[in-house]
Amino acid sequence: MSTTGFARARTDEQRLERREAILATAATMLLTVRVNDLSLNELARRVGLAKSNVLRYFESREAVLLELYARENTAWLDAVESALAAAQTVDVDVVARAVAACAAERPVFCDLTASAASVLEHNVSADVAAAYKRDAIAGAYRLAEIVSEYLGEFSVATGTVFVGGVLLVIGGVWASSQPSAGMAAAYREHPELKDFRLDFTFAVSEIIATLLVGLQHREARNGTNA
Repeated sequence: MSTTGFARARTDEQRLERREAILATAATMLLTVRVNDLSLNELARRVGLAKSNVLRYFESREAVLLELYARENTAWLDAVESALAAAQTVDVDVVARAVAACAAERPVFCDLTASAASVLEHNVSADVAAAYKRDAIAGAYRLAEIVSEYLGEFSVATGTVFVGGVLLVIGGVWASSQPSAGMAAAYREHPELKDFRLDFTFAVSEIIATLLVGLQHREARNGTNA
């Protein structure tokens, strides 16, 4: 997405339009570049604004990415909720597959998840960080509620571990399943290595299913209540 340039925004509606253009352009860029490679200069160029003007709407590159991540997280949760609602029966395996499949369909969400703690949370003010964290907490509660509707209520402690585990798995497996050019070439040229290349959807589904079974077992054993 690119533009030939914007006239100066003079109304709230125009300012909102600028913000949306910046976010949409960042999302499009992340379909072809990794989070670490997205530069504010290139983002500004594609939007059609000077870098200084982009910084009128977002205090840093990371602030852009944090807001985009909040939106991507909501879209992923919407998809998980819809997938489970459409299933005839829901058990641990169905939940795990839905979580994994809906993430796999959203590479931007996965890349942002993988970069959240190491990149996105840096170079932002306390106000931006707090707004992001509030969104993240609301998303965590929502995921726990979606899953507990089918698998039974979680205790607060178990729900926290489950949600944290899901995001760690998605981010970690995504980072490990996106090989560099050299590693991709090694997989092609040396077939004996292919078994060590992670399949994102399968790995995430299996790990989440294992996590759920383990947490259910421990909660039942410890007699914890939601």
